[in-house]
Amino acid sequence: MCRRGASVIQEHVMEKIASDKLVNYVVWLPVLNFQNAATLQRNVQKESSRLPGPRSLHYSDPEGYSGKEYGKIIGVPYGSPAWDIYFVFGPDVRWDNAPPAPTYWEHQLGGMDRTRRLNGPRFAEEVRKLLAEVEQ
Repeated sequence: MCRRGASVIQEHVMEKIASDKLVNYVVWLPVLNFQNAATLQRNVQKESSRLPGPRSLHYSDPEGYSGKEYGKIIGVPYGSPAWDIYFVFGPDVRWDNAPPAPTYWEHQLGGMDRTRRLNGPRFAEEVRKLLAEVEQ
């Protein structure tokens, strides 16, 4: 997740949707520059303040496994990893042997569907729709 995207998610989703059913899993990848595992972890600790609170859980992925897998799932061009991508998973999605497809997603990448560019209010609305299913 990039700094701008983290700020958008914090402002439009985490600050405005108080549901205890909402958990934000933040995965930080070393995409733009090489970072060994220790450096990435230090950067995660520093940047995690952009998404504070007990509902935001931060992880570092120094090998970029999640980005590689999700790059294939959502069709990032040229076999590139998924990064600066924001996923929402519905209540019926299960994590088994392979990562599941997201129920909804947006991005901040070039070369991808422009209608899915990160838009804080729209993303928050999709989160609200899925939470409504859970809270019925």
